[in-house]
Amino acid sequence: MEAAVEQAGTDVSAITSNVFVRTDSAVKRIFGCWHRDMSLPFSRDNESYRTCVACGARRRFDLERWTVVGPFYYPRLQFALFARAPNKQLLRREC
Repeated sequence: MEAAVEQAGTDVSAITSNVFVRTDSAVKRIFGCWHRDMSLPFSRDNESYRTCVACGARRRFDLERWTVVGPFYYPRLQFALFARAPNKQLLRREC
């Protein structure tokens, strides 16, 4: 079989890799992300957290005990037009 594939000019490893990627993405859609690849801890706005590299989910991080704490959560999306000011009023762009 490999000889026939090589004659056709197709790389066997490329086919195998493509099948693996499809299978991996199907498993993630069914079971969700397992958050295996986590970033280093970040600290921002008096909050420390680690982020899943694959899906962007966050988990709080305790700097004193150097462990993750609590459930995973997804951050709220913030847009530049509707960013919250410190006094809790919407910032508006002047044209």
